[in-house]
Amino acid sequence: MKTKIIRTVAFFLIITVIPALTLFGKKETVSYNENKVLAEFPEFSFDNYKSRSFMKGVSSYFSDHFVLRERFIKLKNALDKAIGKDEINGVIEVDGSLIQVFRNTEPKTTERNIAALNKLKAKHSEIPFYFLLAPTAQEKFKSSLPTYLDESDENGYISECFKKLDGIESIDVFKAVTETPYAFYRTDHHWTAECAYAAYAEAGKSLGYDPLPESFFDIQTVSSDFKGTLYSKTLNEKITADEIKACRNGSSFTLTVPDKAYNSLYFDKFLCEKDKYLYFLGGNYGVCTVKNNSLNSGKKLLLIKDSYANSFIPFIAEHYSDITVIDPRYCSVKQLSAVNPSDFDAVLILFNALGFSQEQSFTIIEFLGENR
Repeated sequence: MKTKIIRTVAFFLIITVIPALTLFGKKETVSYNENKVLAEFPEFSFDNYKSRSFMKGVSSYFSDHFVLRERFIKLKNALDKAIGKDEINGVIEVDGSLIQVFRNTEPKTTERNIAALNKLKAKHSEIPFYFLLAPTAQEKFKSSLPTYLDESDENGYISECFKKLDGIESIDVFKAVTETPYAFYRTDHHWTAECAYAAYAEAGKSLGYDPLPESFFDIQTVSSDFKGTLYSKTLNEKITADEIKACRNGSSFTLTVPDKAYNSLYFDKFLCEKDKYLYFLGGNYGVCTVKNNSLNSGKKLLLIKDSYANSFIPFIAEHYSDITVIDPRYCSVKQLSAVNPSDFDAVLILFNALGFSQEQSFTIIEFLGENR
């Protein structure tokens, strides 16, 4: 009888107290650790009630603001690992690092992206095009991966993409990347500044510049407590936080983003925020330009990229007077149509393999130079 009463009281507490605390407790607008904006309580109307969007909004609200939510997430992830589950939200832990799993689940996306790239090259046949498709940490730690991931051959995927290029020179950085000791952040999906340098040095063989030696740069550790996107997916506290490094050499740069110009390619203010990778370039923009005020060569590069390029740009900017940077994920057709690839000495496309295999917006590059 006593046990039955305890169970009844516990059940009552679960169905009343926890929802009450969730509904009336202190609310946050952002989850710092998960790096996400939390859902707001939906506004009621008969239309959204009838369409069930109100109830979906309520469900999202309670899911995001559930009392002790992050502790429950950590507990769930720990229990999943205890029962032998390797993969948490598409992330696995290998040799003290978090690895985002590569799977080419949408091959038609890659086919469309390669077709768009070849089509753009055909329109501007007089300009050399280069494609750098970077491997991710999965290839770096391939020998330690669970056997069920053997079929996820990212290097093979990169090779197949290169074979389908028409008139575009591929830049293979696989060896340079995988042989870099601290190539990828332990808690984030991006490559490190050290790895970006290795890719920059390798890219010089194709692009025709002599890479500057590492000793040329003043390398400084600007943060030692970076916990990136993969930590946010797992909340795995066992993984050591990452270092972020700046590589400067005294050159003067101007970064121009829509309606504003900055005299640096690094942004210290983001070192105090959750997403410290924003330190490089201050984030992602549809279109921005990087001017090397210390170089008068007149050489111009068009760089079409994802966020892997953000830590790569401070190195390659040493060899071009002007770089126009296009991020298809944030561009409008109007922005792209005003940028003509024929105005540049070369076009470089830099994406990571996983991102390129999933990127739905890449085909917008076909509109580049439409206003010419």
